[in-house]
Amino acid sequence: MTEAGASGGAPGCDGHWQELSRTTVYEKYGRSVVEVRYRLPSGSVDTFSVREDRPSVGVLALTHDDQILLTRQFRPGPRQFVYELPGGYVDDEETPLDAAQRELLEETGYQGDTEVVGRCFGDSYSSAVKFCAIARNCTLRQPPQPEDTEFIEVLSVRPQQLRGLLRVGDVTDVDLAYLGLDFLGML
Repeated sequence: MTEAGASGGAPGCDGHWQELSRTTVYEKYGRSVVEVRYRLPSGSVDTFSVREDRPSVGVLALTHDDQILLTRQFRPGPRQFVYELPGGYVDDEETPLDAAQRELLEETGYQGDTEVVGRCFGDSYSSAVKFCAIARNCTLRQPPQPEDTEFIEVLSVRPQQLRGLLRVGDVTDVDLAYLGLDFLGML
């Protein structure tokens, strides 16, 4: 399989995408929307809205008895309570591993043997990279210390319960959860 560069198009595509301009139309809380004009391989020009977010990480965290730690909180996008893997943004001075360890401890109070095992894009109209980390043998070290805007309930579920939640659609980190479960051979 051949990897395609940003200007090379998809494998088997001889066309070239030329960026003509880039204008930020919204920016707040580390997120922005950028209008990007491209000359397409056909020669025509079109504008695309691209979401630019910082890199983020989600942690599939397992306790010593293979319970998976989840958080549950209200999220404004879906306008409901959803289940999530502990996680958040990777700060400028951090590696994805550092952010995974920090977010797991802040949101759940747990620590474990942590490693980054994969990554994916937020979606095809986002520049954000999402990292998947796993943490094994997690133990409670302190009370959770969420940010002022986070009201988090920490839960533990069996792997089959997580797979059920993923199928129902009440989990925001479906891609990262499946990457972690696959890496651990738990699918």
